[in-house]
Amino acid sequence: MNPVASDDEQLEEGFTLLEVLVALAILSVALTVLLGIFSQSLTQVRALREREAARALAQSLLAEQGIDIAIAPGTTGGRTGAFSWRIDTSPYGETDSDAPRLASITVRVWWQGGARTMTLTSLRPMPKAQSK
Repeated sequence: MNPVASDDEQLEEGFTLLEVLVALAILSVALTVLLGIFSQSLTQVRALREREAARALAQSLLAEQGIDIAIAPGTTGGRTGAFSWRIDTSPYGETDSDAPRLASITVRVWWQGGARTMTLTSLRPMPKAQSK
């Protein structure tokens, strides 16, 4: 037998409007936090890609010194894509000794208007013709 509930004893089913609004507010806060984290991650990945590209360019320019480009004291510069670069070459160490002469080569790459930079420095032997 099925008991019949009176109007006073009737059970409520479903959610109230207040419960739905609270659930939506919690969901919107959680989604806002997650989207902020996702956006920050994308920004960091882009910055890392730019930094890696700048490092690769600086290493490439440094590797060319003494192979494709003769080592000579001075400064050269240029632009490759979104990156600007400058190579400074100067004698390193004593100039009076009979030891082989070295050149200090500094490659500086910058991007985003100079807000970000990458600098690599190396020592390379100078050709004998320039060492005297």
